[in-house]
Amino acid sequence: MSNDKLHVSEVVKLISKEVKGLWRKILFYVKSWFRDLLYEPIYIEELHKFLEKWRKEVLPELAYTKETFDCDDFGAYFKAWLTKESGKNCVGEALGVVHVPDVGDVAHEWNIVLARFPMGEVEVVHVEPQVGQAFITHTYDGWKYSLIWVLF
Repeated sequence: MSNDKLHVSEVVKLISKEVKGLWRKILFYVKSWFRDLLYEPIYIEELHKFLEKWRKEVLPELAYTKETFDCDDFGAYFKAWLTKESGKNCVGEALGVVHVPDVGDVAHEWNIVLARFPMGEVEVVHVEPQVGQAFITHTYDGWKYSLIWVLF
């Protein structure tokens, strides 16, 4: 086994730290689906380069269409695209609740990426595929993301 790859048990442990609250943790363990035995993180610098390409070349060709091509479709598309482009199974679909200012809590899908940082540590990076933005802090542009379960 390569040192660069993580066993699914390590990935579950790492991602489960992103889930807050007892009931959400239970849902995470019951509903999440991990489809591989080993996962290969992407270097954070590489992720940023792919996000730049996503914003410049892919997003202009995609249009949000309510119920037809909405958040879950953006999430699935980004997962497939990044996996193919990078050659790494480092990305999953994240499902949960987002608090949107002036709207409230809404069900939402975004992506999470296993990213390797310069000192070698692997962290979970959240990506909002509809704008091509990466973040670690569970918030972006006033939106607060609460992870419940993943398809990885």
